[in-house]
Amino acid sequence: MPLKYIVLITLFSVKILSSAELIATEVGRKQTAVKGLLVMDLGNGEFAGVATQMNATVIRKPSIQTIEVAFNQDVGDMMVAATREVVKFINVRHERLPEGYRVELAFADKYTPKDGPSAAVAAALLVNSILTGEDINPDFAVTGDMNATGEVRPVGGVMSKVRGASKKCGLVAVPVQNITSIHDAYIIEGISFLSAIQIFSIKTFDQAHAIAGKQTPQVEKAIADFSAVQKVLKKNPKYIYNHKVKAKLRSVLRSMPNHLSADLLLKHGMNKGPKKLSLSGSIVAIDTASADFLEMLDNQSFTTNAGNNDVLYRFISDLRKLKLKLDPRTKEYCDSYIKLAEYIKSVRSKKTWTLQNQRELTSYITTVQANRNELLQDRSVAEELMLD
Repeated sequence: MPLKYIVLITLFSVKILSSAELIATEVGRKQTAVKGLLVMDLGNGEFAGVATQMNATVIRKPSIQTIEVAFNQDVGDMMVAATREVVKFINVRHERLPEGYRVELAFADKYTPKDGPSAAVAAALLVNSILTGEDINPDFAVTGDMNATGEVRPVGGVMSKVRGASKKCGLVAVPVQNITSIHDAYIIEGISFLSAIQIFSIKTFDQAHAIAGKQTPQVEKAIADFSAVQKVLKKNPKYIYNHKVKAKLRSVLRSMPNHLSADLLLKHGMNKGPKKLSLSGSIVAIDTASADFLEMLDNQSFTTNAGNNDVLYRFISDLRKLKLKLDPRTKEYCDSYIKLAEYIKSVRSKKTWTLQNQRELTSYITTVQANRNELLQDRSVAEELMLD
């Protein structure tokens, strides 16, 4: 195993203590698992969020005088760096650490490359479970970077990850700084995904642990109360406006103010839900809406007139609706797409395209590209996107 994939938990103290005072002789359990949320490359230029199981297994190694934590498969440098922070956190959290053990971390999906900091909180939960013997809720999934103080940091692709989690999990935690991604999904998709899965925001490891580990009666009640709301909304989504449903959601939030699903559903029931997409959400929404249109443009199938239900008409209609929800800074980018599509619509029926038509089309396409590049190269925009 290359040294860069091995992270050692070392013990330190300001005074000399005996080994009996410092060292716990046994780990709490030999194996444990948790679902981590990752974005996977599908190999065709597209990405999808998945909830993939992460495992931790303990191997006895009497020759080492520390407890060793290592991936037993190749992972990228960012994931290794994130795990170093996890190890520092565990070192501070647990003053008594057993010697002579190796904790091997692994993904159930062993053959797909893994990198990024998204699995840091999941890794921390695994090592903590190994040391304490505490179970991890199998219905729980998490994404998030983490530093040595236990503070959870934002990551990318959160909404894709939550969609992936909804197929396998009932509870999911995301960094508090990624809340806007959940708001964006609500604006685009409505309340259906919120009533399908319980989403929590987390600022610290302890908040993740409160859901994933042994739950207090207060947490259990909040989750149970929201489950009751889910059953009602499954029968009829319009029950979200019922005063009893809203009262139940308020009860959930009193117990767990970080229950994102409950918060957004309550706001929706009061007609106070978010109305505007975030900057990153606006860019993603425009890019997503344009996917089929760009394919049509690439293969030049726009010369066939398929009527009002074809890609071109849908694209123009979708963008005009979307424009009302966009961050103002992205509207020029959106407008340039609409102008390009409107131009194609006006000339698409021509049997022969003139040189002037080709030049005009190229000009519209260039404008779209220029507006997008200008948007992404703006310093304030770039800084904001880095935080999303």
